[in-house]
Amino acid sequence: MGRLLDDPFGVAERLDEFLGSSIYTYEDLIAILRSLFNNEEREMIKQAGIRDWDRRNPQGTPGDQKWPSSSPSWNAQTEDGRKSMIDLRNIIIQGIREAVPRGQNISKAFNECQGKEESPTEWIERLRRSLQIYSGTDPNSPVGEVLLKTQFVAKSWEGIRRKLEKIDGWQDKSLQKLLREAQKVYMRREDEKQKVQAKVLVAAVKEVQRQEQALGKYKTLPRKPQGPRKATPDTRRELPKCYYCKKAGHLRRDCKKRMKDERIFQED
Repeated sequence: MGRLLDDPFGVAERLDEFLGSSIYTYEDLIAILRSLFNNEEREMIKQAGIRDWDRRNPQGTPGDQKWPSSSPSWNAQTEDGRKSMIDLRNIIIQGIREAVPRGQNISKAFNECQGKEESPTEWIERLRRSLQIYSGTDPNSPVGEVLLKTQFVAKSWEGIRRKLEKIDGWQDKSLQKLLREAQKVYMRREDEKQKVQAKVLVAAVKEVQRQEQALGKYKTLPRKPQGPRKATPDTRRELPKCYYCKKAGHLRRDCKKRMKDERIFQED
């Protein structure tokens, strides 16, 4: 049939076609509703259907009598009994159509998502405000309760959403029950985050202490006393020295004494 919140008109049309022109007893219709919708959705459909009936039939039988809370004594063999069954069938179909508010900005409320650091209680309160502001729906009404529950689960942070969707029959659980389960997941995540932060802090402190100890050891090492530095001669200012005559100012190849001695040697 589809999801009521996603496509109420489509669900209504398909159920209307499925029921056809047959006449169904009160028990049959209620059993069909129970097989298709959860408690909150059935309440939404009932309230919307009764409102629509009272609006269309202001002088007729009140809607809460047309859709009684307990099985009435309608007799399918009488015209009044059959009419009451047909009226209830039509009220149900119309109730499905009108169950979900059609505010122009309701999509804005449905676009909300829980922030990763946002607690479940903060998230549900933000959803309540958005639903009331954008759709005009009372969050405490049966309709508002179903819308809140569906959006709370579907748009929760990924880790919380997976946990909630694993709960068997979560659609029939109360919003407070789902909120408590979401809070457990959130608190476990916060505990893990604090443990990681504590480990990082301890590691940082140990590193600082290690660096301080290493620096302290370096400061206490004995240093070799340094004597006065010896002046090194500036070789750039010294004149060339002859290795032959041992005099400065010329090289061996230019040494006059060498050349003179060589001439004397040759003459000899």
